[in-house]
Amino acid sequence: MNAILASQSPAFFENPLPGESLRQIYLKVDNVVKKFGSFVALKDVNLEIYRGEFICFLGPSGCGKTTLLRAIAGLDIQTSGRIFQDGVDVSALPPSERDFGIVFQSYALFPNLTVRRNIAFGLENRKLSRAEVNRRVEELLETVGLREHGNKYPAQISGGQQQRVALARALATSPGLLLLDEPLSALDAKVRMRLRHEIKELQRRLGVTTILVTHDQEEALAMADRVVVMNHGCIAQVGTPQEIYSTPSSAFVADFIGSMNFLTGTRLEGQRVRLGELELHCEVDGHMLNSPVTVAIRPEDVMVDGAETGATNTFQVDIQDMEFLGAFFHAKLTEDRLGDNVLRANFSANLTRGMRLEKGQRLTVALPPEHIRVYARQV
Repeated sequence: MNAILASQSPAFFENPLPGESLRQIYLKVDNVVKKFGSFVALKDVNLEIYRGEFICFLGPSGCGKTTLLRAIAGLDIQTSGRIFQDGVDVSALPPSERDFGIVFQSYALFPNLTVRRNIAFGLENRKLSRAEVNRRVEELLETVGLREHGNKYPAQISGGQQQRVALARALATSPGLLLLDEPLSALDAKVRMRLRHEIKELQRRLGVTTILVTHDQEEALAMADRVVVMNHGCIAQVGTPQEIYSTPSSAFVADFIGSMNFLTGTRLEGQRVRLGELELHCEVDGHMLNSPVTVAIRPEDVMVDGAETGATNTFQVDIQDMEFLGAFFHAKLTEDRLGDNVLRANFSANLTRGMRLEKGQRLTVALPPEHIRVYARQV
């Protein structure tokens, strides 16, 4: 550990859990508020990001994710609160005095400069020698797989290649922080999938702390070490992709990440809820007796294979409809005892063929208690 850094900013180190190595907090957002007139875009946001992490800011349009990214970059200074980078308070510093590289959604490449000159732009402004600039540019062209395109202009290369150029330019000065503002949103699906893998591999290899802003949940789950879900200017939940998906902390997060069944119910005594005339066992701590609740379970967690009549949370349903979606079927399940609730389930193609599931069939399903989430219901 760097003794000088440790002595100057001890608050920037976290006590490790047993079996974990000490992780250094590289970026700290402390009670940040951002107002545009009377509109509050960020509301007392607090966040800690560790050195070398890949973080995704995820949320619907207008949730504040880009505003937070711009505050971190100094492009839109926060109204109040502080931002620390590598132990230094950068809250009031202009972008030129902060240590970051950024890639915008539009890439913002210079159309009159070649790929090489675009990458070299930031290096040339640092008064480096021509030999140093050329060496770094060739190194980056090799890194992003564009060595043979160095003399082309942006209009002569594809959107995916332009994205690589923008990424190389952002990395040219070896910044401590890489900011990506929806850089893949303008690309088609196949190119987007390939490049998100390439960006993640490059980030791991370089070890640069990275923040990606996206509204694409699949992108966030595939790329991030941790996901920051935002809504109405606040952080709704922070966690690994698995944590966010498996244990959403609110109905909003559960609804925004993946597909979810939301069933109206009532809290009963013990660890039970009522859905229509059915009673289910699940963890319901924190909800008052007889209070209205929302019971949530993901479609892929509805069990058919292995469900036995009489086991916990098993009941019969009718397959009202089945929609073929390639690797799986999306089924609409109904049962009079569920009341107005409709249960939706995803059955793999193999399961559907093996059990010969079809519309109109009656079958037994099980809702595993460990996969059920219960939230307060607004009435």
